[in-house]
Amino acid sequence: MATPAVYYRDEQVTLLLGDALDQLHTLPTGSVDCIVTSPPYYGLRDYGTSGQYGLEASPADYVETMRALFAEARRVLVNDGTLWLNLGDSYAYPPGSAGRQGSGQRSGRTFTAEGRPGTREIPAKNLMGMPWRVAFALQDDGWILRSEIIWAKRNLMPEAVTDRPTRAHEQIFLFTKQPRLGPERRPVGRRRHLHRPHVRAAG
Repeated sequence: MATPAVYYRDEQVTLLLGDALDQLHTLPTGSVDCIVTSPPYYGLRDYGTSGQYGLEASPADYVETMRALFAEARRVLVNDGTLWLNLGDSYAYPPGSAGRQGSGQRSGRTFTAEGRPGTREIPAKNLMGMPWRVAFALQDDGWILRSEIIWAKRNLMPEAVTDRPTRAHEQIFLFTKQPRLGPERRPVGRRRHLHRPHVRAAG
């Protein structure tokens, strides 16, 4: 097993720097309790890094990249651990068309649209359903999809489109390795109290 590339370490945290799959290879089996991650979405950004996720030649290739990545994540996750996966969707566009993403900078990361590959597997303007394609692939690999959580975005970035509604949400999937979690690992949530409706007699 390779030695992790430690970027920072103190008494409470250790940060590893590098390709996610390469760094997962350095971790012992069953050594992680919880994984929270949001990989680059398919076909939306080119950060100018060789081998970057999200610029695979086709949607199917992207799904296979995610399958390989999360197969290794499953190895390092304890049996009663959880995986929280945030993925956004994207629209199909033909090769050679950079769409309307343009270029910009976010959180200090410069991105362009130059390297976005496009696809002919899906007709242009189709919403590709990438989050669910990945989720179903992980199910096929043995992950248990326990929940879909909708991240509703209230402060939206404007989209340069006029022929469809603006995308206003992303998916967060909760995956586990086994059907049931112990009480100490159940997702935290607010308990709902259901009340019978009050009916007032007429007259």
